[in-house]
Amino acid sequence: MTNFDDVVGGDDLSPDEEARLRRVHDLLMQAGPPPDLPPALERPPTEPAEAEIVQFPMLPRRRWALAAVVAATLALLAFAGGYFIGHSKPTSFNTTRIVPMHGGNALALLRIGHQDGAGNWPMQLEVNNLPRQPKPQYYELWLSRNGKPVAPCGSFRVNQRNTTVQLSVPYNFSRFDGWVVTKQGVKERAPGPVVMST
Repeated sequence: MTNFDDVVGGDDLSPDEEARLRRVHDLLMQAGPPPDLPPALERPPTEPAEAEIVQFPMLPRRRWALAAVVAATLALLAFAGGYFIGHSKPTSFNTTRIVPMHGGNALALLRIGHQDGAGNWPMQLEVNNLPRQPKPQYYELWLSRNGKPVAPCGSFRVNQRNTTVQLSVPYNFSRFDGWVVTKQGVKERAPGPVVMST
C-alpha cells in the first residue's frame, strides 16, 4: 500500500487541494492495480501474409469514393421514389403500370392505363417539384430510345408544387426503352433539353 504523504510529499498544498487529492488517492487505492496484460497482447500484431491482402483491380482506389457517392445517390432516389409512390394522392385512374421519373429535385410518376379499343393508351403524369416556367415555355413528355426523345406524348405546364395531367398516346411501347420530359419554348419544334427521365 502506498501512503498518501509518500506520494504527494508536499506541504505547499492548500487545504482544498489536499482534500481533493486525498479523495482521488483513496479511490485509486480502492480500485486496486489494473489486471495483468493477456499474453496475446504482449507482442505486437504481425502483418498479414501477401495472400491475405485483398485487392480489387476493377476500380482504382480514388474511384471508390465516386462509386460510394453514386451508390448513395441511387439509394436516395430509390427511397424518394418509394416515398413518392407511397404518399401520392389516391387516384381513380385504372393503372396497369407505374413508371417513376426523376431529374434534379423533381420526381414524377407516370401511370399507364389499359389500352382502349382504338389502340390508345391513357396515361396520367403526376409531377412534383418541377420548376414553373414563364409563358410561353412548357414541358413535353416523350417516349425515348437510349435517353433521347423520339415520340411526343403530350405537353403540359406546372403551376404548383404538385401537378397532375392526363395524356393519351397510340404508340406501341415495345419500340421504346423509356420516357423523358423536355423543357420547350413555344416556337421550338425539335425536342428541348431533357429535364427528367426514367
